[in-house]
Amino acid sequence: MTSFGFGTITSQGVGSNLDVAGIVRSLMQIERAPLYRLVEQKESFDAKISALGKIKSSLSAMESSLAGLTSGTSFLANNAESSDTAVVKATGTSGAVAGNYSIEVSQLAQSQKLVAAGQADKQTAIGEGTLTIDLGTISGGTFDEPTGTYSGAGFASNGNGPYDIVIDSSNSTLEGIRDAINDADIGVTATIVNDGDAANPYRLVLSSAQSGADQSVSISVAGDAALSNLLSHDPSGTQNLSETVTAQNANFEVDGLPITKSSNTVTDVIEGVTLDLTGATSGTPVTVSVSQNTDSAKTAVKDFVKAYNDLLAEIKKQTDSGYNGGTAGALASDSATRQILSFIRNELTTAPTGISGSYTNLSSIGVSFQRDGTLELDEEALTTAILSDKDNVAELFSSADGYATRIDGVISELTAFNGTIDTRTDAYKDRISYLEDRKLALEGRLERTEARLRAQFTNLDVMVSRMSVTSSFLTQQLASLSNLNANNG
Repeated sequence: MTSFGFGTITSQGVGSNLDVAGIVRSLMQIERAPLYRLVEQKESFDAKISALGKIKSSLSAMESSLAGLTSGTSFLANNAESSDTAVVKATGTSGAVAGNYSIEVSQLAQSQKLVAAGQADKQTAIGEGTLTIDLGTISGGTFDEPTGTYSGAGFASNGNGPYDIVIDSSNSTLEGIRDAINDADIGVTATIVNDGDAANPYRLVLSSAQSGADQSVSISVAGDAALSNLLSHDPSGTQNLSETVTAQNANFEVDGLPITKSSNTVTDVIEGVTLDLTGATSGTPVTVSVSQNTDSAKTAVKDFVKAYNDLLAEIKKQTDSGYNGGTAGALASDSATRQILSFIRNELTTAPTGISGSYTNLSSIGVSFQRDGTLELDEEALTTAILSDKDNVAELFSSADGYATRIDGVISELTAFNGTIDTRTDAYKDRISYLEDRKLALEGRLERTEARLRAQFTNLDVMVSRMSVTSSFLTQQLASLSNLNANNG
């Protein structure tokens, strides 16, 4: 057996015991060391990019938690409860004065509905012409319920129309007229209803899109008589449509004050309260109770504290050095990443200026730093502050120099497109791109090196084989000479 410094050679080459494949494989392991280092560097940069992505996500979550604090709405929210939701539903928003309000509803707002005469088919042409549709108020006269028409009434436009709709050969069927009215988007919607009549079941139904007494419909037709006979409708004159629902306002009283509104959703009667009228009062007035909502504010501050603590934990995880048995983070000991936390912590430890009230910093409302750097919330202290002076607490976060306002600015700069985090991420991506180019070049060189080594050791194998044959021949010849000499002696 022969040794060439690569361990004992046992497998045969072309004509010797030289292990060409094993030798080349061992040498290539050494040659590939730089390639392995490139792969490790790329994986390291990939991990850094992923870590920055997680930190950016935590920053965005914290920014979201600031929404109700920067606007102050979380502290100004109110609860509104109705004693009878079948008549009035109440929702508190902000700015309401706590108290009880008595509400009586005598009439709900409605949208007008008109029905045309029945037709035998939806797809048969009716006629061509121009529909001029206007919306307004019907006044005076009398209404005949069986026919659904007025006599002696007047009509006054609300000033938003009139609107012209052309009916031609492309849309002169009942379906075409329906679609033309809907496509015009003029505050009137059209549908087709099958009423089950044996001869003429298809009826065009027109509805005003909005409720209110000034949303009644008037239609004049210039064109074919058939089209006019179907759709001409003047509340103060000829009426070829039948009214099944009358346009009307909502009438109600709040603490004895009569109020009329065109919609059943009312936002401007009780400040900070939205009323949804759902029915008429039968006897007992409905009581709407408005009170301050501290839960909204507490939830907003709790979310803010949690978001900060989550961000702190994520940055610590990604920058952990791994000493004392810890797990090293992808951004281990990265001072630039730790600085992100410093920016936000500095804002939290700097009290806002110009606050008009006794609550001037976070600790005064129950938010304080712990020894491990996290924030902790004393809910009882926060509730006391809100009940005592909610405007002061809101200002602490939402003023121009407030905590939420300043932190939101810092996070926006960090997470903005091409901001601090994006810039660092792009730098790592550039490094990865450079490493990938080097990897391709190195792989090409390694292929050439392996081919060269394989050729060299194959040649060596052939040479050793030849030397072995020569050695055997010489040995035989020497043995023959030795025998000859012995015989001669």
